[in-house]
Amino acid sequence: MWHKLFTNVSLSVLTGILQVDMGFIAEDEHAWKVTGRLIHEAVEVANRQGLGFDEEEIAREVRETSLKNPKGCTSIRADLRDGRRTEVDTISGAVVEAARRLGMDVPYHEMAVELVHSMENRTV
Repeated sequence: MWHKLFTNVSLSVLTGILQVDMGFIAEDEHAWKVTGRLIHEAVEVANRQGLGFDEEEIAREVRETSLKNPKGCTSIRADLRDGRRTEVDTISGAVVEAARRLGMDVPYHEMAVELVHSMENRTV
């Protein structure tokens, strides 16, 4: 379950914001850098709760998912593309809420949630 969450709060949310296929994330150095920061924050929150995740292992798994699905379309991307509300509050918002309870800052996740909500509000 956590491994899927790590993919969703990094790869899925960023493909939605950028409106790109999954493969783009691992191939583009800038997108991958942001993905790494999202992974870092999520792993820090999980580990602060006593879980023992290896950040490098998680990053490898997310990168592999991106590369194995070069034309893949995540649900957040599809929802934003099609003008639907997303599950960003359940996904990335869960990291933000857990971080708040723990007294941690997760600025990349906070920004991701706000950007997705902004895209949900667009009329173009």
